[in-house]
This record gives sequence, structure tokens and C-alpha cells, in this order.
Amino acid sequence: MNEHVALWPGLNLARELPFTLAGAQVRPAALEVETAGAVVQLEPRVMKVLVALHRARGQPVSRDELIDLCWNGRIVTEGALNRCVAQLRKALQSEPRIRLDTIPTVGYRLQALPEARRALPVAAEPAPQPAAPAPSARRPAHRVVLGLLAGVAAASAGLWLALPRPVSWSAQGYHPLTAEQGLETHPALSPTGEQIVYSQRPDLSARRDLYIRSVEQGTPVRITSHPDDDISAVWSPRGDRLAFIRTPPSGACTVMIVPVPVGPERAVAPCQQATYTRVSWIDDQTLVIGDRPSPADLWRLRAIDVRTGAARDLTSPDAGTLGDSDPAASPDGRYVVFRRSLMHGADDLFLKDLRTGRERALTTDGWKAAGYVWSADSRHIFYSSNRGGEFGLWTVDIRTGQPPERISLGLGQITFSRLSIDRRNRLAVEAPRGRTNIAWLEPGGRLTPVTTEAGLDWDPEAAADGTVAYVSSRNGAPELWVTRPDGQSVRLTSIVGSYLTAPSWSPDGQSLAFVAVKGRRSDLYTVARDGSALRSLTWDGVDKLEPVWGPGGDRIYYLQRTATGFQLMERLLAGDGRPRPVPGGAGWRNLRAGPDGRLFGLRTPGGQVEALTGAAPAVRAPIGDAWTVGRDGIYVLTARRDQPPGVWLHPWSGPARKLADVPTSAGYIGVSPDGRVLVAQNLDDQVDLGLVELSRQ
Repeated sequence: MNEHVALWPGLNLARELPFTLAGAQVRPAALEVETAGAVVQLEPRVMKVLVALHRARGQPVSRDELIDLCWNGRIVTEGALNRCVAQLRKALQSEPRIRLDTIPTVGYRLQALPEARRALPVAAEPAPQPAAPAPSARRPAHRVVLGLLAGVAAASAGLWLALPRPVSWSAQGYHPLTAEQGLETHPALSPTGEQIVYSQRPDLSARRDLYIRSVEQGTPVRITSHPDDDISAVWSPRGDRLAFIRTPPSGACTVMIVPVPVGPERAVAPCQQATYTRVSWIDDQTLVIGDRPSPADLWRLRAIDVRTGAARDLTSPDAGTLGDSDPAASPDGRYVVFRRSLMHGADDLFLKDLRTGRERALTTDGWKAAGYVWSADSRHIFYSSNRGGEFGLWTVDIRTGQPPERISLGLGQITFSRLSIDRRNRLAVEAPRGRTNIAWLEPGGRLTPVTTEAGLDWDPEAAADGTVAYVSSRNGAPELWVTRPDGQSVRLTSIVGSYLTAPSWSPDGQSLAFVAVKGRRSDLYTVARDGSALRSLTWDGVDKLEPVWGPGGDRIYYLQRTATGFQLMERLLAGDGRPRPVPGGAGWRNLRAGPDGRLFGLRTPGGQVEALTGAAPAVRAPIGDAWTVGRDGIYVLTARRDQPPGVWLHPWSGPARKLADVPTSAGYIGVSPDGRVLVAQNLDDQVDLGLVELSRQ
């Protein structure tokens, strides 16, 4: 196969970056080709052919190669490829510098020619001048030129006035809205900005209820009081109702509506349980949520009729992505912005035009996109992102197509994972105070701190000498750190990516393997315990998870996403270094290694832990539970809304026993070679709400 075409094992348009082809702008994820300001929408298969040809860098690509890449090797007729090429030629015909040639008996070649230089005019012999006409029949030449210039200036001025002018945003002020003990989250400003609704609970172990209060002052009044969890409230366009999500301890969630100020609540429609389920109003009769028809389907946007509860799909994400979620409808009801998760740790914002049905990418860099809201004029989107390594507030103008811009805040540590906005462009945000640190779980349940710094630490793993590796965002972007037995903490990486996860110690304790995501690409890395010898082991950019070392330290196993699910892969550290699928490794969703080198995993979410070879204790790991394998058996950190988190040991033989309750658990567990347990714990949990005054310039 052409070496340039084989850069990736397959074509996933959602992960393809935009590129320039002569004078044309190609945006694969949005299925758009823009030439001289005109945008042409391509079918997905046609765009795949264009991307495959572009990868070849002007070299011929055989018909077999195109079919293998664009149809995943399925048997198709030559007519299918011919039709795609014909449509592609039609889409590119307005740019004469692009040539799509047919190479007889071979295939096709795409060439983007450089812009031809214009030839300088050759001076000609002066021609005889005709007799000058009478003065009354002649217009002065300078008046003609001035007239033409005036016409051009007027046309340019009209064009300039018609184009949307760039707008800059800044934060003019901030003041706190709540100061109650506990966690106030999911802010929802009323359209007029006079009231705010939010979810509140005293600590992480309790359920949440909805409260309402005046923005300026007043005592919070409870709206809901139910045994289940009430989150994600949003006001209707007229401000007379609230929609929200009700989530039980287990099972499906429900979309609810309650009148404001008073009235009976009612269930509108069922939904799948999700950590960040979000609901938004398109109009007074229609909601949009991130959901899926069944647990086996991809997440997508679904519109719900509040009168009947009928649901219909608004998006159909590519199977190569993790789906669509968290929709936010524009105030004028025309657009919906949403997050498309390209892989674990890489997201982009997409825009759906509800009138035309067209979708296009607003961001194409893969940095995480968390909370987002619309400006009152339905032109700008404010969103939270870790672009550049640290979460901050950004804005993107949907009319100009300019890159996102960061909004200067100067407000200290404020999370923007959940936002709300009113018609005056005042932004309600969450303001947390707290940290997540790593600790040893001692006998009897006592926790001995390993880390104490501000920030978030997670994914702990211990070496035989007691050195603990973990991921931390204390300096901005997630990076790999270690804390030694003497208490010294050292940062090992400076990748500055959107995601880093799953550090795993080599058997000799001298190296760590991990997965990092940067620029829409997920790859497997190793690094020495002192931070030297950082090495990328893969270069395909495909979604990867949970690397573990083989027992001899000569290979690394990991999970890689395919079109049909995750596949267990093996990467030898010697030889040609090509990753290979492990026989019988299809369909795994989690991966752990035991001290004897055996591999364990889950095949279904919330299913039973299985051993790839040999037997395993009968252990179920429901969704939300964390688990790992150690010297004495399988350890499970339970996560139940109806009881405190606890660590259980399922020994290789005999009944399971609880080691301790960990009420402050942050949901991560590790174990050292000698059987000591590590957890991540939440400390100083406090989340308040604040109001940011935004102004445009």
C-alpha cells in the first residue's frame, strides 16, 4: 500500500484535521469543502475518498487501496467508487488548481497545483495617436478614473458593512451567589436573570434537590424533595417551567418538568443514566437531550416532545466516535451546539442547524470541551476548555469562522464544567474549594496521605519500593507524577495534552507505561521513573486505554478501539515494534494485570471480571465501581448512591470481605505489590456559585 495512505489503520472522519488543498479549505469532520467562500457539503464516503487521496501527497492511489480505506475492505462495485470520484470532481471544479486524474489500470491521483504567476505585460510600440476630439465630446480621463474608484470604494464599503464585525469579550466583575455549607452545582439562571435554580447537597454521599432563590438576595426555597438525584435544571424560554433530570441510584433516568413558581411535577420521558446528562429547550414544546435509544447504541442528540414524550434522533454520530452529548439550544431556536467525543480524552464542539440539518465543527483541535452556553444574540458560544493545558473560559463566533479566543477573567480557581447565562450575558459558574489527593488505606480504614498539594490527583499505582505514580493536574494540564517514600514529588512528563491516564509500573519498577492524548491523537508511551527516556510506542492515534506490562517486562498489553469495540493488543518492546491483536481479545472493556502476569478484564459494562486464562473469583463490577488486581485477590471500590463508598477484597479463594468504608473516595483505587491499597480522596469539599459579568467590545 502507498506509504502515505497507510498513516492510520483506517479512516475516521471525526478525527481528521482540516487541511488546505490549493485554494480550498477541507473540513473532514464537518463534511465540508469551502472554495472562494462557497461551501459544498460532501457525502461521508466522498469525503473519505478525498482524505485518502490527500494523504498520498500527489502519488497515485490504487482502486483497491481506496476501497480498503473508504469501504473498510467490503466488496463493492467499481461503480460505487466511480460515483464518488465523479461527485468529488464536481465539488472541486471551481478551483482550477486542483486536478483529480485517472491513472489507467491503476487508480487515481490528486494534485494541488501552486498558483500560477501572472506574466508581466510586454511593453508595446507606441501606436499613433488619433486626432483629439472636440472638447465638448470628451470626458477628462481623471474623472473616469475617479468615478471608477468611487464605485469600487462604495462596493467595498457595502461589503465591509455586510460582514459580521469581530467582537471581543471580557469579564467586568464577579460576585458570589451562594455560601451555604455543602455543594451547590448545576446553576440555571432564569431568562430575565432575576432568579437562579441549582442542585444542592451537604456532601458527596447525599442526593441532590433543586432550590430556587433570587439572584440579588433571598433565602433558597426547595423545589423538589425526592429520594432520587435531581440535576441539570433548565428554564423554559418563557420562564414558566423547569426541565430537569431525575436519576435513581441505579437504572434509567427520567426527564421531568415542574411549573414555576408552584405546581405538580410530571415525568416527560425516560432516558439512559449518564454522569453528565444535560437537557435544553429548543422551543416551548421541545426539549433536546444527550441520550441513546438503548444501552447498546451510541450517545446522540434526541428531541423530546414535552406533550407526548415522543423522542426522535437529531444526530447520527459516526461509529468511530464515542457519540454526542450535552446539547445547548440557541436562544432563537435555530441551532444546537453539542460535544462530540472523538475518543477518550478528546472532544470537539459541533453545531447543528435545525433548519437545514447541516452539522459543522466549531473546534477541531481535540481539547476537552466542558460546559457551554450561548450569548443572548445567538451568535457567540462561551465554553470551558483545557486548550493549552489549563481550564479556562473561551468564546467562538459562529458567524465569522475565526478560531476560538480566550476570555481574560483573573478570577482565580473557578471550574467551568457547568455554566448558565441570562439575556444580559451574565454568566453563572461553579466555584469549588477543595482538592483530590492520593492516600494509603491502612488497616481499620485510616487514610495516610501520599500527596497534599492543591489540585486533582488520580489513577494511583505503587511500585515495590513504595513510590507512587499518579496523574495530576496541579500545574494545569494532566501530567504523570511520582511521589517517593521520602515524600518528594516529581513531575515526569510535560506533554501538555488534553488527557493522560492509566500509569502502569514495569515489573522491575524502573519504567511506567501510560496513554496520553494530544491533538486528537491517542498513543501509548513509556518513561523512566526519573522522567528520562520518554518514548512513544504507537503512532496511529487510535483510541487506547489501560496499558499493562507483561510478566517479563518485554511487552505491553493495552486496549484499542475498533469499529466493533475494543480489542486487546500486544506491543513487543523489541523486534519490529508493530502492535498485534491478541487472539481471543476482542470485546474487552477494561484491562488489569495480576502479579503472576495473568490478564483480567470486563467484556460488558457492569459485568463480571474474567481472566483471559485460568479462573477468577466471581466478582461483578457495576458501572461506577473501580477495581484492580493485587497479590491477595481482586479489590473493588464500590460507588453506590445509597451507601458510602467502600473497599472490598475478593480473595483468590474464600468469601469477599469489606476492608473499610471510604466516605471521601474520589473513585480511583490502586494496590502495591505487597497488597497495600491506594485510593484518591476528596478533601475540603465545597462548591459555591458565582456570577461573572461579561461585556462585549
